[in-house]
Amino acid sequence: TSGTDRSSDGKIVKKKKTGKASPNFIAKTLDRLQENVSQTPVWNLAELTDLNVDSILQKLQITSPQKIDSLQNMLTMTYDVWDSVFAIVAWEEDFAYLDSRLRAIKPDEIQTLEGLQTAYKTLEKVYARVDSLEEFVTKTREHLNSDLQEAAAQVQQVDDWIKDDYESALAQAKLPNINKESIARFVFGGKVTAQAVQLLSFINATRRFSEKFKSDKPKKEKPPRFKGQTIFFTASQRLPDFWIKNIKLSGHTSKGLSLDGQVQHIVSNQGLIGKPTILAVNGARGDGAHLNLSGELNYLGETPQENLSLKMGAVPLDNMRLSDSPLAPDRVLSGRADIRAALQVGGKALNGSLELFAQNMKFDYGDSTSDRIVTIMRRVLQGAKEIDLAAALKSSDERTDFSINSNLDDLFVKELNAVVGEKVGEAREKIENKVTEQVTPVKEKFDAYIAEKTTFLESEMQKYEDLLNAQKKLVESKKKELEDRIAEEKKKAQNGLQNEAKKKLKGLFNN
Repeated sequence: TSGTDRSSDGKIVKKKKTGKASPNFIAKTLDRLQENVSQTPVWNLAELTDLNVDSILQKLQITSPQKIDSLQNMLTMTYDVWDSVFAIVAWEEDFAYLDSRLRAIKPDEIQTLEGLQTAYKTLEKVYARVDSLEEFVTKTREHLNSDLQEAAAQVQQVDDWIKDDYESALAQAKLPNINKESIARFVFGGKVTAQAVQLLSFINATRRFSEKFKSDKPKKEKPPRFKGQTIFFTASQRLPDFWIKNIKLSGHTSKGLSLDGQVQHIVSNQGLIGKPTILAVNGARGDGAHLNLSGELNYLGETPQENLSLKMGAVPLDNMRLSDSPLAPDRVLSGRADIRAALQVGGKALNGSLELFAQNMKFDYGDSTSDRIVTIMRRVLQGAKEIDLAAALKSSDERTDFSINSNLDDLFVKELNAVVGEKVGEAREKIENKVTEQVTPVKEKFDAYIAEKTTFLESEMQKYEDLLNAQKKLVESKKKELEDRIAEEKKKAQNGLQNEAKKKLKGLFNN
C-alpha cells in the first residue's frame, strides 16, 4: 500500500435527483394562451389619428451600421494576412529564374547526344522545381478560396441585419397592423381566451387528481438496515376511496331554464371500476332557449382523454357584455345567440372550437365618447344586427395555434384603414426611409470595400497561377523538343554505325 489514508469508505453514493418536473402540455398550452393574450394589440385609439412620427424617429435604435463596421474590421484582419502573404512570396522571382533557365536550353543548337542528355537532366531539375511551386500555389489557392468563402458567408448576414433593423424600427414605433386577425383579437380575443383558460385549468386539475389516485400499489418503504417492512397486499375486489356512482340533476336557473341530467362515476380511481366519468345535462325554456352539455373524462388507459361538447340555442343576450374592447358596446339590450363549443383532449394534443351566431342585436353604448375612431366603430356595430364569431384552438407539446375571426372583421378593418390607414402608411414610409438613410451609405461603403479586396486577392492569385501555367507549358515544350532531338541523334548514331559496318564488310570482300 501507499501508506496514505483512504479518502472514502468505498460505499457507492447514489446521486439525488434534483430539479422540478417539466410542465405537462396543458400547462404549456395555458402559458402560451396567456402569452397570446399579452401579444394582442392594445392600441391607444386616440393616438392612431395623431401619430408623432418625429418623436418616433428620435427613439429608433438602428444597429446594423455598427454591426457592419465590426464585421469590416474583422474581415480586414483576414485581408491583411493575405496582403502580407502576397507581399513576401518570391514567386515572380522564382518563375523568372526558371524561365531564364528553360529558355537557355536550345535543343536545336546542341549537336551531340551527350549534350542533349545533359540538357535533359537540367530540364528535369527545373521540372521538379516547377512541380514544387505548383503544389505551393495550389494549396495557397485552396486556403484563399476557403477564407473568401467564409468571408462571403459572413457578408450575407448584413442583409439579415438590415431586415431586422426595419422590423425592429416598426416594432419600436408600435404602429398598428390593421388586419382581420388583429381586429378580431382586439375586440373578442380577451373574452374567448379567458373562457378557454378556465376550461383547460379544470381539465388540468382533473388530470392531476386522477394521476394521484390512479395506482393502488403501496408506497415502497425504506426501512433501517436489518429491519423489515410490512407488505400490504392489494385486495382483488378493492373499492375506490371515493366514488359517487350517479348524480341526478334537476332544477331551474334564475333565468327560468329547466335543467335535467346526470353525472356518473365521479371516482378517485377509474381503473378500479373500469368506467369513465360521464356528464349529460339538458335544459329548456318556454321561449325556445335550450342547452345540451355532454362530456366524458376517460382515465382508464395510459393516455388520458377528455371530450366535452356544449350546444346552446336561442340564448337571450340581454344585459350581457360581449367584449372588454372599447369598440364594443357597454351591454347588449336585446338579441339571441346560438352557441356551439367542443373540446377534445387526448394524451398530448387538444382540439377546441367555438361558434357563436347572434342576431336581432340592439346595443347600449353608455356615455357618448369624443373619440372619433370609437364613434365610427360603434356606428358600424350598431348597424350590424348580427355577429358571427368562430374561434379554434389546437395545441400539442411543441406548439399552440389560436385563431379567431368574425363577420365584423372586414367592416372594422375597412373603417379603421379609412381613418388611420393613410397616416400609418406615411409613418411606416418615414421610418423605413430613416433606416435606409442611416444604413445605405454604410452598406455601400462596405460592399465596395469587400468587392475591392476580393478582386485584388483574386487577381494576385490568378497572376501566379498564370505564371505557373506558362512555366508548365514551357517545360512541356522543351521536354518534347529535347526528346525529339535525342531520338534524332540516336537514329543518326545508329545509321552511322551501320554505314561504318557496311564499309568494313565491303573492304573485306574487295581484298
